[in-house]
Amino acid sequence: MKFLLTVYLPGVLAGIASLAFLIYNGDWQWLFSTLIFWILLSGLGIAVGFHRIYSHRCYTNLAPWLDRLLLICGTLAGQGSSLTWVSVHRGYHHPFTDTYRDPHTPVHEGFWYAVMLWYLKVNDKTINHRYAVNLFRRPFHVFMHKHYTKVLYGFVIGLAVISWLIWGHFKLVAYGYLIALMISILQDNLVNYFGHAPRWGYRNFPNDIDPTQSSNFWLLGYLGFGQGFHQNHHVYPERFDFGVKWWEFDPCRLFKPLLNLGGIERK
Repeated sequence: MKFLLTVYLPGVLAGIASLAFLIYNGDWQWLFSTLIFWILLSGLGIAVGFHRIYSHRCYTNLAPWLDRLLLICGTLAGQGSSLTWVSVHRGYHHPFTDTYRDPHTPVHEGFWYAVMLWYLKVNDKTINHRYAVNLFRRPFHVFMHKHYTKVLYGFVIGLAVISWLIWGHFKLVAYGYLIALMISILQDNLVNYFGHAPRWGYRNFPNDIDPTQSSNFWLLGYLGFGQGFHQNHHVYPERFDFGVKWWEFDPCRLFKPLLNLGGIERK
């Protein structure tokens, strides 16, 4: 309940309002700032950092600068701390996919539960963080977890001050960060639904290989930094590239030159 009221709903509503103002004022040039923040938050922070690296260890031996970059971007994406995100994904979603122990499956509760209402049941008391025990050994991850909401709101305030001092308005925080924050929150939660609703997508693997309801939804594959190629991921969870077919391009591949500077890819 707390996360839903303090992060999810404020982030989505603020993003919708910012997008409405952008369209009304015709400030289309500021969409470039939206793009940059979206790439950093949804792409580098969540799809690469929280998902591929922290949850599935697709890259190991991270240099401190890369670890901090991924953690900061993922923390500001409005999807919870790295400790909670990884605990849910690694400890519950994959081992118990589409069962009652899967925190955000749509199979039993439907669309709204998978994209939003599951936050009502997930908190520090209902999730065992031992599944992210390796991250608890990193002080910066623990700090970001303990002060998550403060960091998020502090960033908004700090960016607003910078925007006002430089340009005399708040367009950088509104059009850049808040719209990207909204997209980040909605985008990955929509994967919770469309990635487990086969009637909307397609499956590359038969039931004897993947007995879950996971499926690939091409739109969220291309526009969601590969996250929508969801059945592929469930079959090969430790693979960095979520694409299997030749035409399933995973945009996260574009980050590999950066990652190779500060980490080692698991083969």
